[in-house]
Amino acid sequence: MDIDTLAAQEPQTIDDALDCMETGLRFFHEAHDRRAIFLRLYHKMTLEVHAAINGCGDYEGRDVFMEPGWVRRLSGHFSTLYFKSLKAPATERAWTLAYETAARPGSSVVENALLGINAHINFDLPRAIAKNLEGDDVGDFMTMQKRKFDHDQVNNLLVRTLNPVQEILAKDYEPGIAAADWLLGHLDERVSEAALRHYRERVWWDALAYASAPDEERKRIVYNKLEWQSHRLAERLSSTKWMWRTERALNAVIVPFRRKAKWAATPIEERCCKHDPLELEQPVGEIRRSQAPA
Repeated sequence: MDIDTLAAQEPQTIDDALDCMETGLRFFHEAHDRRAIFLRLYHKMTLEVHAAINGCGDYEGRDVFMEPGWVRRLSGHFSTLYFKSLKAPATERAWTLAYETAARPGSSVVENALLGINAHINFDLPRAIAKNLEGDDVGDFMTMQKRKFDHDQVNNLLVRTLNPVQEILAKDYEPGIAAADWLLGHLDERVSEAALRHYRERVWWDALAYASAPDEERKRIVYNKLEWQSHRLAERLSSTKWMWRTERALNAVIVPFRRKAKWAATPIEERCCKHDPLELEQPVGEIRRSQAPA
């Protein structure tokens, strides 16, 4: 396995995506490559979506998505763009900045995580959604309402993973995160939830603009907007030096009092279930809203 092989992966479904992510995590962990930080949290969040699609774990007996097959395919398209980013050209500046940060030894774990989240959500996700809308009538109100509902349901799933992701990053890469989380109480989760919902809402409308663009010239206009927005936010994140210094200082205090830290100590979680992909292609009908994630 090398980085070129990893970047060439093109998963088509959520199960394919998880297989490829696990391959990537093993590759990065063996090399102590800090690109693992974002991929670790991305894998955890994708596991949550996988459980909801398949109705297992906390979602047993519950219908979460109106059309789980659509979300299942979206997860494949979305992760394909992540793997392509590993060989991204310098013109994709949000990813370039994220990977430059990951290449610095001792760079902040939270900074690495946020730069990856920014690039993948604000730059990649609108294009992935647009691709997944191919074959749909983008102008059909009823179809788009179902798609938007399922998009928003993913928001709720991701919110559920915020605290577990912090715990994993603290155990695997930097225990100082746990101390910062304790000092902030629930404030960091609330801020993260608000930011997540805000940016994913904007993503939806950017995706519709991209999908409805009538030709490549107009798609390029939307693409340029996505690239500029994601890079602008990446620069703002990177400029918050005091925050990253505080995280590293907490880690410096905590680590000497622990036994030797083991890089990526938490085992990669397995999927709780797998189903025949053909079973997931049919709409589930009206969602039982009382059973949707809060």
